This record gives sequence, C-alpha cells and structure tokens, in this order.
Amino acid sequence: MSAANLNNNNGKAVVKEEATLPTAMEGVPAQTQTTTPGFKELMHHSVAALDSGNIMAVNADLRAMSSLVSIDGHPSQRVAFAFAEALARRALHQALPGLSWGLQLQFAQQPTPAYTAAARRCFGKLCPFLRIAASAVNNTIVTAMEAEQDVHVVDLGWTSPNQWADLLRLFAMRPQGPPVLRLTIISDREEFLSYSAGLLTQAAMRWHVPFVFNPVRSHIDRLTARDIAAFGVHGGQALVITSTLQLHRLIADETTIELPATGASHVVGLLGPGSHKITKADALLRVLCDLKPKLMVMTEQDSDHNCTNLWERVSNAFDYYSAIFNDMEVGGGAPRGSADRAAVERLLLREEIVDIVAREGSSRRERHESVKSWVERMGKAGFKPVPVISDIPFVEGTVPPLHVGADGTVRYWMENKGLHIVINSRRTPIFSVTAWRPARKN
Repeated sequence: MSAANLNNNNGKAVVKEEATLPTAMEGVPAQTQTTTPGFKELMHHSVAALDSGNIMAVNADLRAMSSLVSIDGHPSQRVAFAFAEALARRALHQALPGLSWGLQLQFAQQPTPAYTAAARRCFGKLCPFLRIAASAVNNTIVTAMEAEQDVHVVDLGWTSPNQWADLLRLFAMRPQGPPVLRLTIISDREEFLSYSAGLLTQAAMRWHVPFVFNPVRSHIDRLTARDIAAFGVHGGQALVITSTLQLHRLIADETTIELPATGASHVVGLLGPGSHKITKADALLRVLCDLKPKLMVMTEQDSDHNCTNLWERVSNAFDYYSAIFNDMEVGGGAPRGSADRAAVERLLLREEIVDIVAREGSSRRERHESVKSWVERMGKAGFKPVPVISDIPFVEGTVPPLHVGADGTVRYWMENKGLHIVINSRRTPIFSVTAWRPARKN
C-alpha cells in the first residue's frame, strides 16, 4: 500500500501517492534516534535514588545528564533537557522544600494563559495531530447531526476557533441546508472569547449558517452549577459536547457525591447508595450525561502519565514526548532555531513534562490516561461508545493511511480501533478521538 497525505478537497481528506511502503503493520518503522544514548538509564537511576532519598546520587546523575542535553540541539537532546530540568526541580523540592521563598515561587509559576495559548497555536501549525483529530471530531458531529435542524455544540475549552469555522462550512454544504447552530465556548480569557465571536460570526455570514455564539466565562477546573446553567441547554436542541485535552485535568481532584437508596440511576447501580468519593472528572461526566447530549466527542492524550509509580510515569512520558519533539524535526516546518518551535517546546511541552515529573497531589494536572481508561470512565458515567467518523479510508488487514515526513520516513498514521481512532507518530500513540452518547434513554 502507498503512503498517504492529508490534502484539503472541500473539507475532505484525500489520499496522495508519495512512496511505496510495506503491506504489513511490521513495516511501520520505529522512531529514528529519539533518545540520547545512556540518558534514559541515568533517568532510571535518578528516579530510584529519589525514591530512596539519596539526593547525592541524584545530584551525580544530574551532573552526568548535563553533558547529554541541549535546549536547542537534536530533538533527543532537547527532550532530554526538559526531563533533566523536571527531575532537578523534583529533587530540589524533595531535598530542600524551604530553600527560599523565591525559588519555591518560581517552582510553582507557570506561563500566563496568553503565552500558553500562543504556544498551542504554534503546536497546531507545526504538528498535524490535533488538526487530524479536529477533522475527525467535525466529521463525527456532522454525521450524527445529519437530520437535525437545531444544533447546540458545547465546547469545554481550548478548541481552536478555526475548527468551528470549518464546522460551519461543513454544515453549509449539507444538501438539505444548514441547521441553526448555537455554539457555547467555555474560556476564562475574555480576549479569546471576543476573537472567537468575531471570527465565527463572519464565517457564519460567509457560509449563510444561522448562528448564535454563547460565551461562558469560566474554566473547566472551576465549573459551577451556574456555569452549566449558562450553557442554555433546552429541549428541542440536538446537544453536542466536545472536550479537547481538558478532562484529564480534573482527575487530580476529588469530590463527594450522594446517591439515593432507590431509583433506576445507572450510577446508583454501579456504586450503590450513600456517599462516594470520586474524581471531579467522573463527577462532571455524570453531570454532562444528565444533560442528555445526542453526542459527546473527546480528544485526549493516549498515554498513561498518571501512574502512581514514578519511574513508570517518567518512562511513559519520556517515550511520548520524545515522539513529539522528533515530529517537529521530521515535519520540516520549523528549523531548530525557530521561535515558534521554541515556544512549543518551552512554554507548552516543557511545562507538561515538569507537571508530570516534578509535581504531585492536586498541583499535578497533566494526568493523561490511555483510551482504555477513558472507556472505563465513560461507561461508569453512563455513556456508551459510538463510531468516530473519519474521511481517511481504513481497509482491514492493510497498513493504515500514512504520511511521510521531510526526512523520507513515516511521520504519522491513523489507527482504527473499533469505534474510536488513535493518531500515532510512527509507533507511538499520541492522541485518541472517542465518541459517546448516554447509554440510557430517559
């Protein structure tokens, strides 16, 4: 089978011949060199020393790492730099938590939302993964809403407004004409909501789609009952809920729910009546299920960075982020000295790595989990899976559609895993896209 590239053809992905590739999954090559020789072994030793409280050994490991890393070198050196820094921060916090107020303040500080948002936009330009996911999300929405005339999409935050501009275009192309589209976006950034309103109102006028923009000034970390009421969900609308790299942030927090002794509740059947401690992610999913959406679509990191075992967490994260750092190299979109690439690596990926490696408790927000774990969470919340619709053709028993990078090697491919899809960088899963609806009809 030949390699494939994604090219826009009225919003549809088409297959473009590029190179001859093997016809078995074994033909998908592993990453080119993405780890500095000896670095992962040093990390393993350092984590073991941290677990045993041997700070002197950790210090020696970090000194050895310093000769293997570079903030602007080969991708393997760049990702190693981020992990060495994260381990150093963890060691400092563990050994000398009261070293100084200034250092502790610096340890806790993160880039401002505006800088993070700019880095996310750069990531979207340099790496294709979220663009592919967005296309699958939109195609799934349009397919599910095929017969609907009044559609309400609730975006839980951080989705690019360009994705919704493309959804407007896709709705405008329906043979029966577009529906009325109400779009609710949650964000705590007024400038983002204002920009999105202007962009999408113009797009709706251009495509002649009846459109209502409903901004909700909040954040998924702080959603309240008043915020959810502000969604404006009511009968007669076909409700769609989308989440892009957001729900994992709520796994860090717990809340208590009270379940009645009687009733046909799906949750009562699973947990039993009385008080139960669950994560805020699980609690929010139950609230969203009670809104009776016709569709919920989620994009999440497909890797387990929420392990209680520190080395397992660090090792999984290192493999995952090595693939992303390497992708920015083979993509050819930004040289090593590029400001956009530096923004992605230092303001976005580096902060995620520091969070995963150096932080614990409720301050550790990047609790990425595999799609298998999300399937279990969604089922417990009362959802059942439905197919994700992609324009990319999947032929059983053959190599899935592939894209070749600037270096001539396979850059990424999509894997159809039953009802959901996984976007891979070579052999490393990066993002999953899953779709759901309430299991019970009320």
